[in-house]
Amino acid sequence: MIVLVEGPGDLAVKRRPFLVVQSDLFNEAHASVTLVPMTSLTGGETLFRVPFPASDTTGISVESEAQVDKIKTLRRSRVVRVLGQADATSMEQVDQALRRWLAL
Repeated sequence: MIVLVEGPGDLAVKRRPFLVVQSDLFNEAHASVTLVPMTSLTGGETLFRVPFPASDTTGISVESEAQVDKIKTLRRSRVVRVLGQADATSMEQVDQALRRWLAL
């Protein structure tokens, strides 16, 4: 699932898309959510970045990369709304990148 997340602090900060990477079993019941930020600045570290197309399915408006090396756990209240979904192939690439990054 790709979600839009409110920036930190009380000031109006840019909202950013994030990819949810925690188990679906805990998405509704837990007060926090584990996410990977997405950036439109593509061409980064390829072992830890996974490309996502701009599409109606993903809900993002420009080609982006999931930054697997920047995992965050945030309060669920910071999630503004669901933007879209990641396809199975992209999620497998994210899983592989997470295993590399976390040495699992």
